[in-house]
Amino acid sequence: MGNIWAEIADKSQTERQISFLITHLKPGGVILDIACGTGRHLTPLSAAGFDVVGLDVSAKLLKIAKQRQPSAQLVRGDVRFLPFKTGAAVAAISMDTSLGYLPSEKDDQQSLVDLHRVLGRGAVLMLDVFNREQLWRKYGQRRVLKRLKWSGLPFMLKLHSRWLLFGAFKWRAYPSFYLLQKRTVSRSGNLLCDLWVVWEKATGKLAVFEHRARLYDKTKLQALLGSAGFAVEAVHGDYEGQEFAADSPRLIIMSKT
Repeated sequence: MGNIWAEIADKSQTERQISFLITHLKPGGVILDIACGTGRHLTPLSAAGFDVVGLDVSAKLLKIAKQRQPSAQLVRGDVRFLPFKTGAAVAAISMDTSLGYLPSEKDDQQSLVDLHRVLGRGAVLMLDVFNREQLWRKYGQRRVLKRLKWSGLPFMLKLHSRWLLFGAFKWRAYPSFYLLQKRTVSRSGNLLCDLWVVWEKATGKLAVFEHRARLYDKTKLQALLGSAGFAVEAVHGDYEGQEFAADSPRLIIMSKT
């Protein structure tokens, strides 16, 4: 899964995100890259003169990050119990919806509380997540024909017919595999459910992965940040600094301790 995620992440909006971060962060002092994964933000930020330390719970992803940048400062750890001293950093970034994958909302809250501890007075937290309302509008209610087509996926997977699967669904191409993604949002709008089907180019093998993430709207996320001790400074809707709106693709909250 590590190499698969690495290829998917590399095709993400990294350049736009880096430009946004460089615009809103100031060099000087340690910046924590929370859930840094393969280091795709850490490496270019370090090259731009920022002192960045990456943290992730996945040893596989950290290994990839180290291979890409041997000099990278990387730490394996749980975001709920950060292995850093109080006031150790002047800023932290959490990009691409890293918040929401822990077992419960209480765990998300704990991660923000401990992050507040690690950040010094006047430190900045850049928190970037999906815009819950925009996702609900797009994926909350699928049309009947789409639901019928997806209901046939398990049968198609058993047949293992590339002709059938690639004819019925739209796949994304990556260097070593093709990806089919089914994305849904729960009736409450609070849970994003992703189903990934991976077809390896070299072997033709199929693999299926599922993951879920809690979705927070602007009001709820601001409340979580406030209860953890953060003061919201600005809210953006995308990586060019657009003002947040109901149809914005992202919910990016910049707050301070």
